[in-house]
Amino acid sequence: MPNVQRVHLDRALTNISIGYSNESYIADQIFKPVSVAKQSDKYYVYGMESFRMHNDLRSPGTEANEIDWTFSNDQYFTEGHALRTAIADEVQLNADEVFNLEADGTQLIMDGILQNKEYDAANTLLNPANYHAKLKVTMGQTGAPKKWSDPDSDPRLDIAKAKAEMHKVAGLRPNTLIISESVLNVLLLHPKLAAMVQYVQTPVLTLEQLKMLLGVQNIIVGSAMFSSQNQGQVQPGAIEPLGYIWGNSAVLAYIAPAPGKKTVSLGYSFNWSAAGNGTIQTRKWYETGRKATVIETEYFYAHKMISNVAAFLFADAVVPFA
Repeated sequence: MPNVQRVHLDRALTNISIGYSNESYIADQIFKPVSVAKQSDKYYVYGMESFRMHNDLRSPGTEANEIDWTFSNDQYFTEGHALRTAIADEVQLNADEVFNLEADGTQLIMDGILQNKEYDAANTLLNPANYHAKLKVTMGQTGAPKKWSDPDSDPRLDIAKAKAEMHKVAGLRPNTLIISESVLNVLLLHPKLAAMVQYVQTPVLTLEQLKMLLGVQNIIVGSAMFSSQNQGQVQPGAIEPLGYIWGNSAVLAYIAPAPGKKTVSLGYSFNWSAAGNGTIQTRKWYETGRKATVIETEYFYAHKMISNVAAFLFADAVVPFA
């Protein structure tokens, strides 16, 4: 790289990157982070031995029947995701004291990386190919439940049936409903759900009441938005059309409280610490030709659906409000 005086890992800016978060991002609540020592490796996928009936009768003088775990292999690969920004000397020299341009630039690129991470998590979770054949449905199609935006639909019944199907297929009881802001807005005003709280002190349905009515311990709402426009396509300051990253679908899932061996969960996010310097690394250098300080952040991760029976997908669950 020409005209570069020096490149180094900036610990202060790395701390800003690690500490930065956007409350609208939910990827890490769904795909719990798991630190890994290698960029790529295999992990075990255990079978369903705990549900099998084994012959445990032992006659006198004979040995007990021996059983064992069976498992297959899957693998992950943590790709590097990086962005950079440049701060020209003229901008730095003329900035007011209240501005910390390097910190602001670090947060800007970290937000860009986290937004892509959120988008990747949504694409992984909402991909029908990642689900067991009996644990997915496209709402509104012939023979399928009505979309929840239809006043004649019954979200409570649909979710109860999905719970029963998950338990029959995998022996799991889901504990989490994952929805976008579009789906939440529809559910909060659903006439059948609203009718159940019309005589309480707060007739307007709340998120806590929604959890109780739908019988789930937790509801995770994805409110992050994105623009499909690329830099340079629009004029600076122009209003860009936005859409919800988490679309119009819903997922009923079992998410383990913490990652662990032989612990079934919807999925994990594998995080690699490159060269032992942490999963998120921020570097800074000065380019003499550009007369600018360049800041770059990189994050190594991979989202993986660990089990195709730990969740039920309600694809295209609503027609969002216009």
